[in-house]
Amino acid sequence: MKRLGIIGGMGPMATIDLYKKITELTPAGRDQDHIHIIIDSYPQIEDRTAHIVNGEKSPLPRLLESARRLEAAGAEALLMPCNTAHYFAPDIEREVKTPLIHIVRCTAEAIKNDYPNAKKIGLFATTGTKKAGVYDKILAEYGFETMRFPQALENDVMACIYDGVKAGKTEEYAPLFQKCADEASSLGADVMIAGCTEIPLLLPYIKSGAPFADATLELARAAVKFALEK
Repeated sequence: MKRLGIIGGMGPMATIDLYKKITELTPAGRDQDHIHIIIDSYPQIEDRTAHIVNGEKSPLPRLLESARRLEAAGAEALLMPCNTAHYFAPDIEREVKTPLIHIVRCTAEAIKNDYPNAKKIGLFATTGTKKAGVYDKILAEYGFETMRFPQALENDVMACIYDGVKAGKTEEYAPLFQKCADEASSLGADVMIAGCTEIPLLLPYIKSGAPFADATLELARAAVKFALEK
């Protein structure tokens, strides 16, 4: 069994969600059958969107600090439960020897397998993820078109992330998120991606709209597969 390292705290609830999903997906009959996971919950890592969109302080030094700490602790693969942070994935991969399991590639592969007829993807993500094109190139490699949302819809999604989940008000923002999902469906999305690790915490409240691919869940599946491979 291989040891996993999580660059966490972006935000804390998203880190908990990934850990929970890995635990639930692991075929364990007792405590000792579970995967050894080292979590470096480091909420002081600078806001990724604030850097990409507004040029504020880069989170890269602290991302690298966390990656190196996990590598020194013996992690054999790194996970980042933050989609926007994957803008810095090439930098992290250059600076550490430990492989990074990439959340976007996991998700694109899953959609290709689960929804073979899907063409248009509605990406629910931060403005930082979208501006940086974290998903666009990889989705295009798989033959998908990433839809462009109206600005009002983008603003509502950001409100659900920052004013909702990150602020501890997930349930209060669930009706707004349902409105966002319905609007994206009406615009022609075949599949929607929960492309911010706060978004999956809103998915239990969704009652209608196109299906969602949960990027955190796909990362968890890939992590379990890696850890349990002989």
